[in-house]
Amino acid sequence: MSSVAPAMERVPYPRRALAWAFYDWANSAVVTLIIAAVFPVFYNSIAEKSLGDNAASAFSFTISIGLLISAMVGPVLGTLADITGKRKRFLIIATIIGALCAVLMFTIQDGGWVWASVLFIVVQVLLNASLGLYDSLLSHVAPESRRDRLSALGYALGYIGGGLQLAVSVYIITAWEKLGFASQMDATKVTIVMAGVWWLIFAMPLFFVVPEPAATPFREGTSRSAIRDTFARLRSTLRAIRGYSELFKMLLAFLVYSEGIGTIIQLATTYGRQEIGLDQTTLIGALLLTQFAAFPFALMFGRLPDENAKNRDFYFAFIVWTMITFPLMGSFAAVQKLSTNTTFIYIAVNQVVGLIFCWFVGRKLAVPYAQGLTTKRAILFGLGVYTVIACWGFFLYTAAEFWMLAYLVATVQGGTQALSRSLYSQLSPRSKSGEFFGFYGFSDKFAGVLGPMLFGLIGLGGNLRPAILSVIIFFVLGGLLLTRVNEVLGRQHAIEEDHADHYPEEPSK
Repeated sequence: MSSVAPAMERVPYPRRALAWAFYDWANSAVVTLIIAAVFPVFYNSIAEKSLGDNAASAFSFTISIGLLISAMVGPVLGTLADITGKRKRFLIIATIIGALCAVLMFTIQDGGWVWASVLFIVVQVLLNASLGLYDSLLSHVAPESRRDRLSALGYALGYIGGGLQLAVSVYIITAWEKLGFASQMDATKVTIVMAGVWWLIFAMPLFFVVPEPAATPFREGTSRSAIRDTFARLRSTLRAIRGYSELFKMLLAFLVYSEGIGTIIQLATTYGRQEIGLDQTTLIGALLLTQFAAFPFALMFGRLPDENAKNRDFYFAFIVWTMITFPLMGSFAAVQKLSTNTTFIYIAVNQVVGLIFCWFVGRKLAVPYAQGLTTKRAILFGLGVYTVIACWGFFLYTAAEFWMLAYLVATVQGGTQALSRSLYSQLSPRSKSGEFFGFYGFSDKFAGVLGPMLFGLIGLGGNLRPAILSVIIFFVLGGLLLTRVNEVLGRQHAIEEDHADHYPEEPSK
């Protein structure tokens, strides 16, 4: 085995790391506007005329279909990318076609929910294919000691990028008359097109800077057909599943708790619109708040497992402060019926007081807990916060509470996902990163099939409160399964697999 990964070493770490992380910035516009914010509201507005209260369930089923296709495609595409050494090339193709399909969403007409569903499914499948390939590059770009922080940086950049795009979109949608649009629907469609353009343009740094990792031919003998080798390797991996026991334990845990995370991300706007009666501006504004608030918290989470990180006891204490005080503050807001402006004042005061308290007092109380945080334990902490969020969501009745809940979601959304990606990369052999991140995508997307579908089934008839409460089981069961993962043993198995494949060592800098 060579002592270094030559292609990666030729590009300085800061340059390749930033180029890699910037892809999160690029795809964030599609994730935020099409998957989470603008398109779900847009879909419901054009589908309600034909479907009535069942428009929300129709969108839930649309999500499930797209994610099911994504789940099936991911492992095959990832394995093919490993064998051919075309992880980045396939990523480029998926990005270009996906961006073009996002632009095609401008052709959706009022009442055309079927065409809207078709385009959404295609964009969703290509986005998820690109994300699996992108995630597979993490272990090639960064050494293990830097992956938590780099993964968190990617998510943090994604939230800022998505937030900026969402801010522009909110202005266009709310000021559509002033800007000369014929209708708010036309303005909304323009913002969706902008998301596709944003995705393609800001993916360029990864396209041109990050080197293509080495290929990993099928160890048991290659044939003339890469497709045949792909399915042969997948069969071989599944037959040897016991050798990847910790990795597949992680996959199972991730599948379960991702059910809850994915449902909250994808259907928060639907819940706010139908159950609480919030208007489009409030819903998108709350998501905008989440985008910008998630930036610092994602960076904090990236430092929680790092024993050499300064102030990680302070970061932990501050997240705990926010988790405890926001539901209490929300109860007060519900009684007082706070206005939006007053709600923001309360949020700001809470965070300033929390920063002061946690810096001088809270961090001292948090030391014994923060010092024991590994990547796995930090994820478990995040799932605990998510459980609080789901419980609180059942009792929401006012816009003020929705704003506060959105902020609390921001504290864990990016960090939990970033550390899950990092931990999985540490347990995966780098020689098969595409294949195993294909399984990771399968787990993630299959989880996204069941969560929204359960939400849609429970919510048939218009009552979504039992549906939002049902996601708690995913966080609790997923956390219990995650405790069974042996991180040390999993890393050892990954290293042994790379040696068996004679794969270049990870970049040292």
